[in-house]
Amino acid sequence: MKRTSALAQEGRTYAEFEKQLEAVAEQDLSFHMRQFEQPYRSTVALTNFIQRVASPVHGDALDVGCGAGALIHYLNRQILGLRWTGVDIAGKVLFPKSREFFERDRLDARLLCGDFSRLESVVDGARFDLVLCTQVVSYIAGYEDLLTQLISVTRGWLFLSGLFTEFDVDATIAANDYTWPEEVNGPYNYNVYGLPRFRSHCEKLGADRFLAEPFVIDIDLPAPGHGGLGTYTRLDAEGARMQFSGPIYLPWHFVAIHKS
Repeated sequence: MKRTSALAQEGRTYAEFEKQLEAVAEQDLSFHMRQFEQPYRSTVALTNFIQRVASPVHGDALDVGCGAGALIHYLNRQILGLRWTGVDIAGKVLFPKSREFFERDRLDARLLCGDFSRLESVVDGARFDLVLCTQVVSYIAGYEDLLTQLISVTRGWLFLSGLFTEFDVDATIAANDYTWPEEVNGPYNYNVYGLPRFRSHCEKLGADRFLAEPFVIDIDLPAPGHGGLGTYTRLDAEGARMQFSGPIYLPWHFVAIHKS
């Protein structure tokens, strides 16, 4: 998971929040950097979803909560003709580590340090034909402000990944991982949202198309040996893989939202 998206901000100033997220990014650098050499299964599946739903797509593209930019790096080779911008609150820590990959492959992307709550200001009022926001929506306290910002900068397709079900129920989950140092052990949000209400909110913000598809991973993942958070799989009664992190079930979905 992107822990840099997951920490709750309550009770802290923005500067304190930013500093803690940068500390988390330093702690979790391997999560971000190993994706440049070997994309995650979710990255490949999301790319296929985008190509099925939105192809052809071209123009300006934005990845919000981009981490070190590994998704941009991968998609740039899979979907040609996009001009990329990435935004992440921990960019001061992450971008210097990833620039060598961008320079090696001659990928000229803008990488901006900033927070989605100030997104329109961070991108200077620009609008994008393709907007991505992966592993963020379920890891923050609520999605309403995030969606407002994302849809406001979209002039085509917005793609999200998050924890969703078909139930008309929202579940708020907060977790502390005590295997991590005290200053970065949480709480982390793992919120599961009902698709009916989520879709309705998107439509109120101007969405004219909405598609959702479950992501079922196609490989087995062992549980981490440290006893903390970290994705692993278990089989259900029908033999399908279910993803968990610690004690929490993760019903991942890809969501496509279109705004004319």
